[in-house]
Amino acid sequence: MRNILSISLFVCTLVLCSNGLCEVKQLDPGVINGWMRSAEMSNSDNTETKRIVHITTMSDWTRSTLSKHVRYEVTNLSCHRTLTFYSTDDQGQSLTPEWVELIEDHQKSGSTKIEPPAIYVRAYGSSEPSEVMKLVVEYQVEDGLPVMVVSDQRDVKRTLREFKKASRARIRLVAFENDYSFELDLTGFAEKADWSEKHCPLDDAEEDQEENVDGTEPRVES
Repeated sequence: MRNILSISLFVCTLVLCSNGLCEVKQLDPGVINGWMRSAEMSNSDNTETKRIVHITTMSDWTRSTLSKHVRYEVTNLSCHRTLTFYSTDDQGQSLTPEWVELIEDHQKSGSTKIEPPAIYVRAYGSSEPSEVMKLVVEYQVEDGLPVMVVSDQRDVKRTLREFKKASRARIRLVAFENDYSFELDLTGFAEKADWSEKHCPLDDAEEDQEENVDGTEPRVES
């Protein structure tokens, strides 16, 4: 069964890059409920590399038909970081394909009014849990799937710092009429995140300096 799963993931990778603009190298075997690494070459001369760490979470992999996905992506030239959250069925298909048209209409003309999504995060480790963080999120469509992307660099870096020192996190997503939560296993995340940041190490001192420029405090929920 492991071989079948690995082949399925490899086929999905080929489909995602069939336009010839990228090449994805799957560096870890196909796993569920574990962090995986891949490197995506996003231009023809391979000067820009996206290092990606992602996890597919299923509450019961023997029976569940719902997969929750979290992806951390770093682009080496600009050191831009993104966190992406989305859900699919067990075959990788969107559970809410009708969102795609709504999101695209909103992006093109703004004629479709949609409420902005929200993601709340709280990390848990050996010490006290983190504050509940409300992240700045936007809807996007990637490879035909509706996703929620955290692109604000302060939010991404703050979340990464909490993830790296925690063993698990509770994620709450509010999107359209849906409001649901799930548990995120952070075992092995820190090591793989360090790998993804090979060209762009996350400098805590630099981030502290950025946060103190305007005196902005982290967005937290009580």
